[in-house]
Amino acid sequence: MENLSRVDITFYGRGGQGAVTAAQVLAEAAIHSGLFASAFPEYGAERRGAPVRAYVRVANQYLGIREPIEKPDVSVVFDVRLVDLFNITKITKPNGTIVINSSEDYAKQMLSQFNGKVVYVDAYSISMKYLGKAIVNTPMLGALLRVMGAINIEIVKELIKGTFRGRVGQLNAEAIDEAYKLARVIP
Repeated sequence: MENLSRVDITFYGRGGQGAVTAAQVLAEAAIHSGLFASAFPEYGAERRGAPVRAYVRVANQYLGIREPIEKPDVSVVFDVRLVDLFNITKITKPNGTIVINSSEDYAKQMLSQFNGKVVYVDAYSISMKYLGKAIVNTPMLGALLRVMGAINIEIVKELIKGTFRGRVGQLNAEAIDEAYKLARVIP
């Protein structure tokens, strides 16, 4: 993703997991990196635990479109139970990337149904270690940044510290770092 012309990213989460915040921070980081970006959410029933999608488009030129992303280049999946619900392996572009909060075994299983790359990280463990709760948005951002070279991790961490002030911001930044280091790519 280094030679960026346009990348369409969809975050798949559940209400309360931070998918919308992650999408907004990623778009803002892209803009701080000199790129063009837009982010917008799509909610179902607005309650904690309900499936949520958030869309991010990042490009090196102006983006005039704001419609939902039908075939993302990158799917960021916060919960493995959403894979079948949203048919992730079918809607992600065949040469695309799936970033998933899962075990290595689950990620390898996905490759039997998908021709692109799968990036996995145990975001639940990281979020529990740093935040004491299963809000996986910052670890998932760290895993995404592992394969998305156009956006600097330090910019994302600074934006997170501005979003979540004080100790909470610092802990979220540390969660991003750890997920970035622990995320593994299965080609």
